[in-house]
Amino acid sequence: MEVRVLGPVEVVVHGRPVRLAKRQHRLIMGILSIQANRAVPSARLVELLWGDRAPARPRAVLHSRLSELRAVLRTAGGVTVQQAIVTGDDGYTLRIPNRMVDAHLFEALVAESRTMNSDMQLRDKLRQALRLWRGSILGGWSSTGPTDALLRSLESARLTAAEDLYEAELRLGNHTSITDEITALSAAHPTRDRLTAAAMLALHRAGRSAEAIGVYHQRRVWLASELGVDPAPALRHLHVAVLRHDPALNRQPPLPGSERPTPT
Repeated sequence: MEVRVLGPVEVVVHGRPVRLAKRQHRLIMGILSIQANRAVPSARLVELLWGDRAPARPRAVLHSRLSELRAVLRTAGGVTVQQAIVTGDDGYTLRIPNRMVDAHLFEALVAESRTMNSDMQLRDKLRQALRLWRGSILGGWSSTGPTDALLRSLESARLTAAEDLYEAELRLGNHTSITDEITALSAAHPTRDRLTAAAMLALHRAGRSAEAIGVYHQRRVWLASELGVDPAPALRHLHVAVLRHDPALNRQPPLPGSERPTPT
């Protein structure tokens, strides 16, 4: 069995997609997969599924949804697949090899990227990891309570991997090929200084210095209006260097605030 949560939840058994018709089935499968091989307490599942709008007998409804989900899995793959969801003293565990869940495979590939000996190998491994993302985690589901932490760590890991990737591409001299995608990603995440710096440098090296300056000004305005702060010193220094057309920007040194991953 394979489970995909980096986008709409998908389950594949024996190479065939399994239809999970009910939204709660998809969410339960996604949550258990993100927490694969770790028990998720019933109370936690109730909180994640319903927040402050739980039904009158939430544990009974949860038990019913798990029974339905197991029946679907049994139909798709037999008893062995059905038994992957294990009932504990007060919760449930999905027993599955970690690499059969795309979120855990993503984390493993990112960890492998840090052992690469060249920027080209690093770039290829990170591209492989980021290709696993098909959209928002769990199809865009988000809780209104503290349970958002379940998704935030994965999203943060995705952005860090993207930052590592683009910095490797810049060191390889591939600024022209990444300008549009990195500019869009940095605009969507204005608090990520590494993305902003990489976008500015890529645009400058591609002969689009005016756009690089525009990226800086957009971040400065956003930070001032939303957070009441100025850009970090490293970004301000990069802005000045772009304005001066500093020749050093056309070389391939580490970006402000970044370091080349060290193999372990």
